[in-house]
Amino acid sequence: MKKLGKILMWGVIAVVVLLVVAVLTLPMTIGPIVKTAASVGGPKALGVPVSVGDVKLNALAGNLTVSQVKVGNPQGYSDKDAFAVDKVEVGLNMRSLLSDTIVVRKIQIDAPAISFESKDGKSNFDTMMANAKKASEEEKKQTDKEKKPGKKVVIEEFSLNSAKVSFASGMTLGKALTIPLPSVTVRDIGKASGGASAVDALTEVINGILGGLTQAVTGAAGAAGDLLKGAGGAAADAAKGATEALKGVTGGATDAADGAVKAAENAAKSAADAAKATTDKLKKLNPFGK
Repeated sequence: MKKLGKILMWGVIAVVVLLVVAVLTLPMTIGPIVKTAASVGGPKALGVPVSVGDVKLNALAGNLTVSQVKVGNPQGYSDKDAFAVDKVEVGLNMRSLLSDTIVVRKIQIDAPAISFESKDGKSNFDTMMANAKKASEEEKKQTDKEKKPGKKVVIEEFSLNSAKVSFASGMTLGKALTIPLPSVTVRDIGKASGGASAVDALTEVINGILGGLTQAVTGAAGAAGDLLKGAGGAAADAAKGATEALKGVTGGATDAADGAVKAAENAAKSAADAAKATTDKLKKLNPFGK
């Protein structure tokens, strides 16, 4: 019994030591893991280049900070990043990292720069969504083939705040308009199903962002339409005023011409009368006149 007790004791100590080592080394190993996941998994899921800068983990608090996150545009769109942000804050349930389902307490993104481009009736985010859907279907086929489910994830809350969207389309004549994006919050991603695949979770996040983008862009389009309508109305009023002014000028010119003719006629008549009177007087003065 004593021997068994010692074995169990040393076994527990070994497990504790391994956990401590894992917690201590995780901050050093998490960076390369996240960077690799972004640079390899990102393009595979979205079909666009993805990169991250520094990755810092406070293992005791379960807080992960990822800086300089950039998501490129699909082929056929501009060279601008579709999404770029200086910092992403992630809250993790550290114990869940050892399970089959990783629980993310919160993902918070503040003040990102988003480029929303529409070309031939399809946006850059629509293209990424189509790529993500295709990647999800391929992942499910691979999982069914291997009979081995991969890691799942539950995201309790995703929030995106104070975003600025650069919007360009045929409607804007290719010129980018900067419009504010309403705050986007998505909760309980993958919770109902006991966990979602990374691609499915990413799809839900992008769906949430796309909904906010649609709302912002629709509002901008409506404002642009009202502006154009107002400009058109002002132009119509100006044209009407100009027409009336021209009519007034034309009418005035006609009246002036009529007045001049009448004045000339009166002057001619007066001159004729004056000439007749003078002739009569001369006749009276001329002794030979008749």
